[in-house]
Amino acid sequence: MATPTADEARDQALDVIAQAQEAGIRFAGSVAESWTAVLRGIPGVGSVLGADTSGTPFGNSFGNSFGSALGSAGVPHTAVEAVDRFYDTGVQLLEAQRSAAHHVLGAMGPALRPLTLVTPPAARR
Repeated sequence: MATPTADEARDQALDVIAQAQEAGIRFAGSVAESWTAVLRGIPGVGSVLGADTSGTPFGNSFGNSFGSALGSAGVPHTAVEAVDRFYDTGVQLLEAQRSAAHHVLGAMGPALRPLTLVTPPAARR
């Protein structure tokens, strides 16, 4: 059996991650459906969980003043917006780490040059 190349290993790892994510999404959807069915039966909660087309986290159940207060505080209005902000922040952090690593490599450049092997005088005999 041949050893996979770095690209093949990366592709295999990405495939495994994608499969795990798909399974997680299916599981989360199943749990959400189950809990929604349970919560709809609780008085006072069922109305909040009704058909929501507003795009806000709690529908219109808290009125416009609550929703506008959230918006002015910079809190995401939807789960999609929250996910986008989370990953955008992650990308910014990774870019900062990459930049810092490049600066470290630049500062250490002279030490990282390929070494010239020198045979010790005792070994030359």
